[in-house]
Amino acid sequence: MPDQLLTFHCAIRDTETIVEAIRTVAHAPIHVREEAVRGRDFSDARTAEQVTGNLRRSAVELIVADTAREDVIRAVTDSRHERPVRWHALSVVSHGRIA
Repeated sequence: MPDQLLTFHCAIRDTETIVEAIRTVAHAPIHVREEAVRGRDFSDARTAEQVTGNLRRSAVELIVADTAREDVIRAVTDSRHERPVRWHALSVVSHGRIA
């Protein structure tokens, strides 16, 4: 099975909670970056969550085996995050390290 690039988009204040939840089930390096969403967020957002200007959030990414994907998603789902968390998974065709 191919590896998966998992990305979780969360409120900045939930970042450490999400990272700690992932660490309980995955040993891959976790990359965190701040993002800005400009304009409207997704249409399924509640009124209080809709973005009309600039939303600051975090993206938490890691590469895991396809078989571990559901465990990581479950760990994030069960974590004590305060705000909704969006996620997506992409198949990784290849990856490596260039020295």
